Amino acid sequence: MPAVRLSDVARDAGVSLATASRVLNGSARVPGKDVAEKVQHSATKLGYVTNAQAQALARSRSGLIGLVVHDIADPYFATIARAIQQRVFASGAQLLLTQTDRDAETEARAIRSLIAQRVDALVLVGSSSYGAASDEGLSALLQGFHRNGGRVVGIGQSPGVGRTIDVGDDEGARALATALMVEGHRRFVVVGAHGPVPSAAHRTGAFLAALAAGDLEPELTLEASLDREGGYALGRAIAAHLREQPADGADGPLCLLAPVDVMALGAIGELRRQGLRVPEDVAVAGFGGVPDGEDSSPTLTTLALPLEELAATAVEWVMDADEDSDVTWAARGEVVLRESTARES
Repeated sequence: MPAVRLSDVARDAGVSLATASRVLNGSARVPGKDVAEKVQHSATKLGYVTNAQAQALARSRSGLIGLVVHDIADPYFATIARAIQQRVFASGAQLLLTQTDRDAETEARAIRSLIAQRVDALVLVGSSSYGAASDEGLSALLQGFHRNGGRVVGIGQSPGVGRTIDVGDDEGARALATALMVEGHRRFVVVGAHGPVPSAAHRTGAFLAALAAGDLEPELTLEASLDREGGYALGRAIAAHLREQPADGADGPLCLLAPVDVMALGAIGELRRQGLRVPEDVAVAGFGGVPDGEDSSPTLTTLALPLEELAATAVEWVMDADEDSDVTWAARGEVVLRESTARES
C-alpha cells in the first residue's frame, strides 16, 4: 500500500498543498482554526505521517500548553487547573484551558482545536476511554500529536500515549470503604451507571468489592450525574427511601459512598434541606480530597489525593522536552475520616 502523501491530505480536506503543509508541519503562518481542524482530521483519517525534516524546518515551539478538564466548576478540576496554571506561568509558558462537560465529542473537538493552535503539550485531567472503539478517532489524534513531537500527560486515565499519573481508583476506594466498615458502618448507598467515565465506575466497583469482602451488600444503588446537581438528586432519593423504609436504628445510619467529592458535597446540602442530619441520619463520604471538603459543615470524609503534587508532576513532565518515554506514576491518596461519617459514641 503506497504511503499517504501530503497532496492526498490536501485533496481530502479541500485545501491547497501549501495550506496543508503549514498546518501539518507547524508553520508560524497558521490558517483559520476551522481550516486547520479540517486538515488535521483528514491527516488522521488517512494515516498521514508528517515528514520530520520538513516539520523541523517549519516548526518552532509555541510556548503554549493545552489543559483539558471535564468541568471547571468541580473543585477537583478547579484545584488541579489552578495549580497547573501557576506552574506553567512560572515557567514562562502560557496555558490554554478547555472543558468537555464529560462529552466525548466535545473532548475530541477541544483537543483538535488545541493541536491546531500549536500547543507544545497536552494535559488531560479526568478520564475518557481513549482505547475504546468509540474513541478510535481521539486515540489516533493523540498518537499523531505525540508522534509529531507533542507531549501528552494524562491525570487519572492513560491517554494511550505519553505519560500517565495513576491516582489509584481501585485501591483508594477499597481503603475508604474498609475504613468506614471498621468505624462501624453497615448500611451503604453506592452510585452506579457512570456512562463514559471509567474512573467513577472503577471506584464504585471497588466499593462493592470491599463491601462483599465484609459480607455486606449495598442497601441502595442509585444513578446520578457526577456533579453537584447529581449530589442533590442523591439527597432527594435517599430521603425518599428513608421515608418509605424507616430504619430501626440498630445498624446505624445509611452511608453514601460517592465516587467524587463534589457529588458528596451536593448530597450533604440536599439531605439537610430534606430535614435529615449528617452524619446522624445519613453519613456521606467522597473521593478526591478537594479543599471545599475541609470547610463544609460537616467536614467531608474522603479519599484525599495529593492534588498539588499531581499538578506539579504533570507540569514537570510536559516541560521535559528531551524525554518522550512512556511513564506511569502511581500517585496514592489517604483516607481522611471527618465529621460527615462520625459515629455516635
